[in-house]
Order: sequence, then C-alpha cells, then structure tokens
Amino acid sequence: MIRHDKKLYNRFHVFKDREDAGKKLASFIPDFDVVIAIPAGGVPIAVEVARVKKMPLRVLPVSKILLPYTTEAGFGAISMFGDVEINERLASGLDEETIRLQIEKTKEKIERRLKIIPEKFLKYESANSAAIVDDGLASGFTMITAIKAAKRFYREIYVVVPTASTSAVDLVEKKCDGVFVLNLRDIYPYAVADAYEEWHDVSEEEMLECLRNFDPQD
Repeated sequence: MIRHDKKLYNRFHVFKDREDAGKKLASFIPDFDVVIAIPAGGVPIAVEVARVKKMPLRVLPVSKILLPYTTEAGFGAISMFGDVEINERLASGLDEETIRLQIEKTKEKIERRLKIIPEKFLKYESANSAAIVDDGLASGFTMITAIKAAKRFYREIYVVVPTASTSAVDLVEKKCDGVFVLNLRDIYPYAVADAYEEWHDVSEEEMLECLRNFDPQD
C-alpha cells in the first residue's frame, strides 16, 4: 500500500523546513501506536508528528554507511541491533578495506548515539502498529534496515516520510505494511534536500534539543 499526495507529485521545495514537513505529515496519516524516529534528520519531523497526533515517540538508531568523502550519500545502513543492508551496486566500486572502515565508523556513530539519546526514547514496548519516520527516502536502504530492526517489537510497520523517490518507495513497500509519502518524485537525479526550502544536516546537538523539548501533551 502506497499513499502519496498527488498535488505534490514531482514538485520541488514543497516544505519550508523539517518542522513544516512534520506538521503536514501529521495531517496526512492515520493514528499509530507509536512514532519511531530515525536519527538524526528524522527526529525533528517525528517530534512534530508525535506532538500533533499525541502519539508516543521513540528513536531507533539506524545510520547509513557513508561513501568516503561525503556526509550524505551512503552504500548501505546498519541498525543498533546489527542489522546490515548493503547496496551492492554502490559498494561494488569500493575495495574491501574501505568498506570495512566505513562500516566501523557507522557502528561507532550508533554506539555514541545510544549513549547520548535519553533512555526513555529507547524503550521499545511491543505494540500493534508503528510509523517509522525519516526526512526522506533516496535509495531506501536506511529505511529497510530500520524496518528489519523494528519488526522485533511491532506487528505492523508503516513508513512515513515527507519525500521519496519512486525507486526507494518500490523497494521499501515490499518490506512493510504501507508507505505514506507527501512528495513522491520519479525525476532523476533525486535528492531529499530538493523537497525543502531550508535544508541542513541535523547535528546531534539539534537532535537532542528536539527530544528535550518534546512533550506529547503540547
């Protein structure tokens, strides 16, 4: 099941920022038992979704395995439970030592985040339905890694994102119970940032501030 906003199909800069995207997502989706944020960029969006919908918020440390010399593009992803997904097409251009080093860096990032994220956001009680939120889907490999991790606790898994490429949605939809995306694009090349007027990499400090300020009763 895939639901998208036809008015936003193949459009650019449709969200002011992540906060705006989160509020618009909240009005687009049904209720779920829990909202799961993928750090760091998914946290500001998930906070808005959870606040508006009055739903519990959890954070699931999953991180893309970055290609060397970039802070955005990855060739796979790892979860806090050790789930690994590799984009073989992109990884084929790297030597084994580079792949090993990038995987180790990703594991170190996840371990660091597990130490700094408040414990209450890392308690994954069993529930019927969960919405996994990120700021967008480019390749989809980070999300399918998150889905694999979340299936330990939740019977139904839904992907909720402001923007996504059609190729990523096609990949992810096979792994979950449904995808909700506002801004679907099949234009190549695809970049998550193109859906936002204001875009920046979310730092761990900004992520923690969002979590500190989160109150589901607001």
